[in-house]
Amino acid sequence: MLESEEVGDHASTQVSRTQNLVYTLPHATESIAEFVTSALGRVDPSLGTTQSITITRDAETAIAISETVLRLLGPAGIEVVPITSASRAGRLFKSRPVLAVAGTAFELGALVRASLLKLDLVKTVVIAWADDILEEGPEAVAALEALLGEVGEANRVIVARKITPAVENLIERYARRARRVGIPETEVPQLPENYELPIIRHVTVGPSARPSALRRLLDDLDPPSALIVAREQRAVDEAKRVLRTLGYPENDPNFRVTSTDFQTAAHAVIFYQPPLTPAELQRVAQAKPVQVVVLARPGELPWLRELAGGRLTPLNLTGPERRAHDREEMVRQELRTVLSTGVPPRETIALESLLEEFDATEVAAAALNLLERERAQRRKAAEYPLPVARARPSDGEARGGGGATSGMTRLFMTVGTRDGVKVGDLMGAIAGEGGIPGDHVGKIDLRESHALVEVAAADAPSVIERVNGKMIRGRKVVVRGERDREDRERSAGPRGERPERGSRDRAPRDGARDRGGPPRGRPGAPRRGPSDRPARGGPPRRDRDRS
Repeated sequence: MLESEEVGDHASTQVSRTQNLVYTLPHATESIAEFVTSALGRVDPSLGTTQSITITRDAETAIAISETVLRLLGPAGIEVVPITSASRAGRLFKSRPVLAVAGTAFELGALVRASLLKLDLVKTVVIAWADDILEEGPEAVAALEALLGEVGEANRVIVARKITPAVENLIERYARRARRVGIPETEVPQLPENYELPIIRHVTVGPSARPSALRRLLDDLDPPSALIVAREQRAVDEAKRVLRTLGYPENDPNFRVTSTDFQTAAHAVIFYQPPLTPAELQRVAQAKPVQVVVLARPGELPWLRELAGGRLTPLNLTGPERRAHDREEMVRQELRTVLSTGVPPRETIALESLLEEFDATEVAAAALNLLERERAQRRKAAEYPLPVARARPSDGEARGGGGATSGMTRLFMTVGTRDGVKVGDLMGAIAGEGGIPGDHVGKIDLRESHALVEVAAADAPSVIERVNGKMIRGRKVVVRGERDREDRERSAGPRGERPERGSRDRAPRDGARDRGGPPRGRPGAPRRGPSDRPARGGPPRRDRDRS
């Protein structure tokens, strides 16, 4: 593959500036440098507008193209902006010039319709990989053709894993008289006598997950010797760092990283980067490996399957996948036990009518699904023996009322409907900020100025600590444990029977005497009205209590 200093020369020698190109390349990250340089060779930064677009099958391929260009040209070179979301990219187009983009025909077409992506100055259109896009279906093909129809006299660069009739038709319509560039080194070497390559197994990895995948793979396989194959120097260095991290010395003869030397026998051959040609795959036969494993991205699997002649199978590393397989094997063993002891006649009769409508395998799969669902509910009930999800009203409706449910604690929150808060906002704050499952939230009583929320008693301190002081609908919320109001309201009596103002208990001042009745503040004292007052100018009142 190309290093960054070779990009300019490669672009000028590989293709003239007015020529269409057709590349036959595997769908692999390492193939991108072969065609992307010619696409960027005509970009003039002084124009300040988009001059190169690359149409991909998915966002992952667009990101891989962007990463490869950044690695080859560096931060100061021309960048290819991956269009993974038209709405996000739209803001980017408004903020600065974008010289080159890569994305699906759907996302690029959305930018064109929004008049954000201008096609009048586009000089090069790349379709990578064309056969994968054409296999996506009629909608993907229609979006591709609509976008190509908008482009003027731009050069076309069509990249494909293999030239199918559909690809030939695309070339004939949009890249006539194109120069064709094939895969180098197509001659397949002879296998050693009486030896056949084992079935190729693959581990699916992300763009930057190869080092961790290699470490886990060596732990799982635990081979007595291994040959790790990498083409680019950066990949060789990465793989060597993994071996050193695991404690293998740099000159260990049993665990080596190489791109050319396959003479030494090895129990396992691990392709740190997928092979690009049949010759590259079969050359490792010189090491006579017992196992061959390839670390591959999802988009690289179709080409890898072709190279392996269909002899390709996934390898699941220890983790969620392995645990899932273990659970499935346990279920199968339970079924074997039941079948070996005899199928119960009642269940057989119950399923008899279904066998007239469905295949027996489908009926068994449905029954197994019901079993797994029931077991999941039982596990959940055993793990969380608290009241779980109840029917919740829509946002804005108050939920529940009254005292807290058993096993729950009621919290007081200083936001309500007058703040524009809805039930969903409270659920999001408690579950998100508080970090507790949604089924640990009980009744929500949303009122005008505040809210009463039930949470599992064990989670209440965490919710108070994490949610207190957070912003909900632009208002900082205070959260505290709700005091029990029932005793206070019971002592005050019903709302309609509360004592009138002025009749509250109050200790009389020293020497004070009541005027016309029991001492003021004494329960049951009648309230004085205007008729109790003497007329102005009348005789003074002398009926004070002298006791």
